[in-house]
Amino acid sequence: MTSIRAARSPLAPRAGRTRARTVGAVAAVLLLAAACTGGDEDEIEPVTVGADEYQPVVEMTVPVPRSPEDEVTVGVVALTADGPTTQLQVVLTPHFTSVEPGDLVSIYDMFGNDVLPTIVDVDAVTSYEVVSDTGTDLETDVNRASARNDEAVLYQAWFPRPQGDPAAVDLWLHPSWPAIEDFPVTYEPED
Repeated sequence: MTSIRAARSPLAPRAGRTRARTVGAVAAVLLLAAACTGGDEDEIEPVTVGADEYQPVVEMTVPVPRSPEDEVTVGVVALTADGPTTQLQVVLTPHFTSVEPGDLVSIYDMFGNDVLPTIVDVDAVTSYEVVSDTGTDLETDVNRASARNDEAVLYQAWFPRPQGDPAAVDLWLHPSWPAIEDFPVTYEPED
């Protein structure tokens, strides 16, 4: 059963963590990302995620780090392994008192300027970070993706597939937020 647990001392600093990355995963995902880009960046408009489109399995409302008067509702929708990568989907809904009505709040601001999600396989004593190549993480553009107060925005990130295909893992979305324990991983069938 998926549960939320109070925050404990965070894992070792990012540089000291076990890294489980594969060159094939990075290459495949980067090719996919390159194929999905295009168009004029100035034409990008915020996209509101409808409640019927993504139903969270676990939801919690937490204070925004470095901005305790603001809150964000975090809803973890899915963790899906397909091939060499695992996709995380999280719906974020800002509740900011520090912004004017109608102002946009970026995902970066909702995370308190530190977007560092981590998948932790406690049994294998292994953590997984967002797939990255040359310093660019394969995730939603956290600076451009935004929503108005009480509107949801979808955050997606891709991680290496957990070794051994565990049935559930822990999610550390932010070091100051409670860990989400035993979140189920869905495995897409191999072609």
